[in-house]
Amino acid sequence: MFLATSVLFLSCNNNDEPEEEQEPAVAYILNYGSYSGDKSTITAYNSETDAVSTDYYKTANGVDMVSNAQYAYNYNGKIYFMGNNTDQVFWVDGVTFKQTENGISTNIVKPRTCAGNGNYLYVSCWGGNIWSDESLSYIAKVNLTTKAVEKKIALPGGPESVVIANNKLYAALNYKDSVAVINLSTDAVSYIATPAVTSYFVKDKSNNLYVSLVSTYSDYSDKEGIGYINTSTDKLDATYSLGGVSTSYVNMMAPNADFSSLYVMTSAYDANWILSGAVAVFDVATKSFKAQKFVEGISGLNGVAFYNNTVFCFVGETVTGNGIAKAYETNGTFIKDYETGISPFMLLTVTD
Repeated sequence: MFLATSVLFLSCNNNDEPEEEQEPAVAYILNYGSYSGDKSTITAYNSETDAVSTDYYKTANGVDMVSNAQYAYNYNGKIYFMGNNTDQVFWVDGVTFKQTENGISTNIVKPRTCAGNGNYLYVSCWGGNIWSDESLSYIAKVNLTTKAVEKKIALPGGPESVVIANNKLYAALNYKDSVAVINLSTDAVSYIATPAVTSYFVKDKSNNLYVSLVSTYSDYSDKEGIGYINTSTDKLDATYSLGGVSTSYVNMMAPNADFSSLYVMTSAYDANWILSGAVAVFDVATKSFKAQKFVEGISGLNGVAFYNNTVFCFVGETVTGNGIAKAYETNGTFIKDYETGISPFMLLTVTD
């Protein structure tokens, strides 16, 4: 499984006059755990005290998570987790973090990520051994009132990251050189051709999409980098080359607060053939990557995030011991490490 990032934060404004939204003091780091061992945990980070605390889910619920969460999504006051081993969609209250209902496991096979629209949650599912049969995958349309899969939308090609824009669901496909576009009014599927398989989206302030273009073992491409999709025309307007762009399908790209920069995960072998991670910076104004990497030489890089004017890199070198969150100033200056659970990879965000 490829891991990689988002921040769960709580904020309220009880004043009559609108205020500029500020990032809250507490954020939550999601740790995947180990597929065959420890389940997921949550690490709480308090930016005011500059301290972290472990096992937030267990503190709130009195028990450990029973699945490995490989993605988390804030929607309408709840946090939805895409779990595997066992496969399920489960959720907690966005304020208390308490889980009071059983998750959904029927018609949920190898869930990847999700996106919400109205009363529905759309979950990308591989459906089985996608590497043997690309036709198995689908989008599960979950009715949030009945807490059941209402419909399975067939989508061959291994859907990964999904995002909604202009009443359309965009799905990155990991086994097909294209992005799928699903009309949410009719569930009709169309495709945008891409020069490589895709894995992850970031939506900009104009409702258009940056998508990662990756080369994989099963689908090699020399066109690695990121692409820009116009969601009004459903065209791939431009591509920007970046060697070794991460194959992760969760938070391998993160914009800064004003969306002037995109932090993009990459990996490469050094002179001794040791694979290490790095983060490149894409300048949105000039539409180009900066010549110098933001950081590099990070073994076990799982994800990147931007929070509280700080760039976080999530690192898990093993699946048996705790990982770390490495914090950097926006100029690349290292700040400090924070201990996390096993295999940290993303931050969750919540507002009310």
